[in-house]
Amino acid sequence: MVHHSSSQHVRVRTRLAAALVAGVLTVGMVSCGSRTGLFGPEADFFSGDASADRAADAWIDAGRDGAVPCTPGRFTFELALTQLMFVIDRSGSMAFDLSGVQDRPRSEWRWSVLQSSLRKTITTFDEQIAMGAKFFPEIMTQADLRDSQRACRSDTGVGIGPARGNANAILDVFDRSTPRGGTPTSEAIRAASNYLRTTRSVARTIVLATDGAPNCNGALDAETCVCTSTSSCASDPSRGRFSCLDDSRTIDTIRDTSENGRIPVYVIGIGGTEAPEFLQVLDDMAVAGGRPRQTLPRHYNVQSEADLTAALTTIRDSVSKCTYLTPSAPTDPNDIAVQIDGVAIARDQTKRDGWDWVDQEFGELAFFGEACTRAQGAGGPPAVVSGVVRCEP
Repeated sequence: MVHHSSSQHVRVRTRLAAALVAGVLTVGMVSCGSRTGLFGPEADFFSGDASADRAADAWIDAGRDGAVPCTPGRFTFELALTQLMFVIDRSGSMAFDLSGVQDRPRSEWRWSVLQSSLRKTITTFDEQIAMGAKFFPEIMTQADLRDSQRACRSDTGVGIGPARGNANAILDVFDRSTPRGGTPTSEAIRAASNYLRTTRSVARTIVLATDGAPNCNGALDAETCVCTSTSSCASDPSRGRFSCLDDSRTIDTIRDTSENGRIPVYVIGIGGTEAPEFLQVLDDMAVAGGRPRQTLPRHYNVQSEADLTAALTTIRDSVSKCTYLTPSAPTDPNDIAVQIDGVAIARDQTKRDGWDWVDQEFGELAFFGEACTRAQGAGGPPAVVSGVVRCEP
């Protein structure tokens, strides 16, 4: 192994404040129903998004401070610290069961199934991954819920900023709130993306968990749009426009996050069999996020708790065990030879089997497919990931 000077391994510590939301609000029923998450059945009272007594900030290792220079030679790569932001749908239809049936016991809600699967998958990595969460829509009063525009609010930033030890704070939100309101997916992704863009020198990932098609875009035309509601959007245009399918804007927001923000977005579709015509939208969102499944459907479509747990486990392992940082980044993206345990791994820009850059400027690359499995060590000792970098004159 080659030892490198400290100038090649500049490390900084970045303090992140975890903004926590707390409060107790009274909510009521909205008359408009939805099959894809605009307005659903309502319940009693609920608290805020995070434990009021949780520490408001935490130290995490934020990686290199700035872009990585090109230095020729052989290097051993280090496993990247991951900031994982969950963007979680809290719309009314998350109170349906996985098959789309309303008025089921709370334990059978999609909301509760998601909580159970997260508890199985994220608590074991609580100190290895800096996790945070953005829940959408926002907590609202009864008056807010009766107004379509206010029932689509997703404007208070990120509720739980990424930090180690956040698993219980994320899980507590499920007990302290009840699914209600619309599905402002685009704005929720935008808020999460803007938050993560302030810490570019770590591996950043977004996991979107939603049970239906996005809506809540008041700029759409209720007379001509694809309506996500069980009732006609055109019957009450001022309200109905918020039930219009907001596919183009949401896909564009996800694509901007992935391509320009260098933040991959995984898309999990929970249940959704009551609206199979919108599965293509979730597929398009997954492709735009840069981390689609390699077979159809392209998003992680889950129809059982076991499916959801498996999807979350796959994503967790991919972001925590398959993303690496190199202390030297070539000027030409192909001027690097990557190896796992001494075996050459080809670059695969389709992200099916091999490695590819996540953020070349910052020396961040990821493995996919069988290469990802090999990087994890396949149950044995951790793999040694290394490479030879060439630099242009």
